[in-house]
Amino acid sequence: MRQNISKKMFQKAEIIVFKVGSSLIVDSDGETRDYWIDSLAEDIRDLACLGKKSVIVSSGAIALGRKILGFGVNDKLTLSQKQAAAAVGQIKLCELYRNILKIKRIKTAQVLLTRENANNEKTFLNATNTLNALLAMNVVPIINENDTISTEEIRFGDNDKLSALVSQMVDADILVLLSDIDGLYTNDPKISKKAKFVPLVKEINENIEKMAAPTKSALGTGGMASKICAAKMCVAADCSMVITTGAELYPVRRLIQKGRCTWFVPGDTK
Repeated sequence: MRQNISKKMFQKAEIIVFKVGSSLIVDSDGETRDYWIDSLAEDIRDLACLGKKSVIVSSGAIALGRKILGFGVNDKLTLSQKQAAAAVGQIKLCELYRNILKIKRIKTAQVLLTRENANNEKTFLNATNTLNALLAMNVVPIINENDTISTEEIRFGDNDKLSALVSQMVDADILVLLSDIDGLYTNDPKISKKAKFVPLVKEINENIEKMAAPTKSALGTGGMASKICAAKMCVAADCSMVITTGAELYPVRRLIQKGRCTWFVPGDTK
């Protein structure tokens, strides 16, 4: 059933937003995963050949900046050090995407957003117009939160919510959350043998939200909870959302063909 749903969703989609987590950009040693980015670029090129437009919301700036500035992967950084790492790493992040996508003859652009941009009507509309203009010119926007000026009080907090907002801005048909989680379970599968996989969600009710309740594992707060929040934002805007692992190469091809995933689809009432 998942295969048929994924194939059908991508066939009818015109605009697709991809959220890419830091662990897909940088490995545990702080090295860039160029080969994985190249496989995603291949997928995006294939979609472009079918007339579909893509947007990438990518984490990874701070992780890349850590290595450049000599910080260890597990070093605890102050806010100013994180912002400095973001400033240095953002250049490297966009350079990675630009160089790899350029080989596929795909143009890219960098767009940095903050929660203040979203909360201000004028800047929100300006950003929306810019993104839509880029898509009209067949440019793939590479979007990230502007960590160099954001503080804990005004941050989106994670790129799940930012990617959902971007999906609203460009009137996307699909938001693809690529991370280390392959979908939604009734319980945390790392601590419960009774956890069952949920391939399709047509309504985000109390039971669905309980599945993402905070736990001591990576699937708790900041993980599945933020993804459910993003799903709410998407379906409210008539955009479907899918959660799937991005660990393997060619994530879109894999998703369409046989990939394990959870789809959140809009209901009858928007």
